[in-house]
Amino acid sequence: MIQHFFLLLSIQFRSFFGAVANEWENNRLKLIAGAVTLLVMAGAFFFMFRGLFRYLASLDADLFGFGTALASRLFGMALLAFGVFVGVSSLITGNSALYRSERSTLLMAMPVRRSSLAASSVLQSWFNAGWTMLLMGYPILIAFAEGLEFTTVYLSRGLLLYPLLLLVWLSAGTLLTVLLGWAGGPSGWKLFGGIALIAGCGAVVFFAGGTSSDLIIQEAPGMQLGGLQNFVSDLPGQSRGYWPHSLFLQAMVKGNGNAALILTVEAVVLAAAALTAASWKFLEAWNRSAVAEVRYRSPMFFKDGGRYSTVFQKDLLMFMRDPVQWSQLGLLTGMFAIYVINLGRFPMDFTNPYWLAVGVFINISFSAFAVATMMVRFAFPAPSMEAPGLHVLIQLPRGRELFYGSKWSQTLFLSVIPASILAWFSTMSIGAGPLLQVESVGCIFITAFTLSTINISTGCLFMRKEAGSAVSISSGQGGIISAFASVGFVLFMVGVLSWVTKKYMTDNFTELMLAKPVRDSILYLMLPVGFTVSIASFRAGIKNLRERVF
Repeated sequence: MIQHFFLLLSIQFRSFFGAVANEWENNRLKLIAGAVTLLVMAGAFFFMFRGLFRYLASLDADLFGFGTALASRLFGMALLAFGVFVGVSSLITGNSALYRSERSTLLMAMPVRRSSLAASSVLQSWFNAGWTMLLMGYPILIAFAEGLEFTTVYLSRGLLLYPLLLLVWLSAGTLLTVLLGWAGGPSGWKLFGGIALIAGCGAVVFFAGGTSSDLIIQEAPGMQLGGLQNFVSDLPGQSRGYWPHSLFLQAMVKGNGNAALILTVEAVVLAAAALTAASWKFLEAWNRSAVAEVRYRSPMFFKDGGRYSTVFQKDLLMFMRDPVQWSQLGLLTGMFAIYVINLGRFPMDFTNPYWLAVGVFINISFSAFAVATMMVRFAFPAPSMEAPGLHVLIQLPRGRELFYGSKWSQTLFLSVIPASILAWFSTMSIGAGPLLQVESVGCIFITAFTLSTINISTGCLFMRKEAGSAVSISSGQGGIISAFASVGFVLFMVGVLSWVTKKYMTDNFTELMLAKPVRDSILYLMLPVGFTVSIASFRAGIKNLRERVF
């Protein structure tokens, strides 16, 4: 078994390095651009988080340890989010590597031990699911250590334990994949249930992982930090328990050797369990997944419709037939809806004009970044998902314009309206007045409209001709560039919004005084810039479609 395992592993390594060498020979510029993009992203993450952690640490001078406690808890939240993301990715990539890949189908017909094939496929899925979080996490770890310059942080221990932290979540995702494989394959509602289970674990830690006795802030005269203290204390930080992020923080921040040992044991045990479970009766599980088939029946709506309605119906059917797509969309939308519904329950006094201004500003900023994330994940891959059959669509009169217009209108319809409604509801739920509601809806509407055009256009510019998963398309070079462009526009909107919020605060928190700043910011800044960016993106995308030979 070991000999077969290392043979398969060497084949994977040779295939990987062969693909890199082939890319270097045939598309060297693209490979260099990808490496430069990763370096720029790593540097950007480092400087951004170092500035954040240094600012939070500087609060200790007035708030007696509050800044360091908040920084460590925010760092813990980031680690928890990384873990949930890696776990979900491991579930999806594990399904593809174990039960859906052409490689497994080919090797099944060869004299190779099934257990060795399963183990090598698991390692492949771990690499596919975890390499991005591994590269993104190390700059944040170093930034955390440098940001808390007045606090002892065991950086070397953190650098060694971070892969083990990810390995715990990767193994959990693989175990869930194997369980679903034994039950007939992770597809449809089973896959959605698996994703919801991993996300639910993260939600349990977030809402129940903190303990209010972990942080005591000595309030100076005139301060009212009780609600804020409870909020910070309830964030998942160095709380007790055996969750991976908690053990990691105890080892890195407190130097707890027992926590490091427990995290190592957790990673080794779960990894061994995942490899063993995947290897046990792998052929039977593979056969169940191979024969599992779901029959779909086309609905009757849009019957005898025009060109746009026909394309929309086709795209909707294709989307619903991909459980990875709709399950992730439902999960992300549900999590955002839960945030919106519970915004009014945050331990902040929104009757205080100061906290109301802070709450509205943070809510709009968070909503805008959430919209950007959804656009990069679902709107950007849309043109590439159409690429295998695009040669048929473009044979229609003005087929290229039909292709672009249908993708853009679908994205616009499915993003602008729900995002604007959620922005209005969330702002209203914390007691904001009409002008603050107009500000929220206007910002999110313009953001969603512009980001729809940006991501559809960049999706056309970086369209892949070969069929691929939406996840791999959005995580490629074009997806990274689209993410940078989307985040850049969101940062512009947040900057304009900060000016409006500052005017609100300097005018004694009088909402009537907001009429002119809100009007000026929307009419003279947000709309012109959003319109200009949308027109430029549209022209670039449609020009690329018209000139490209398919």
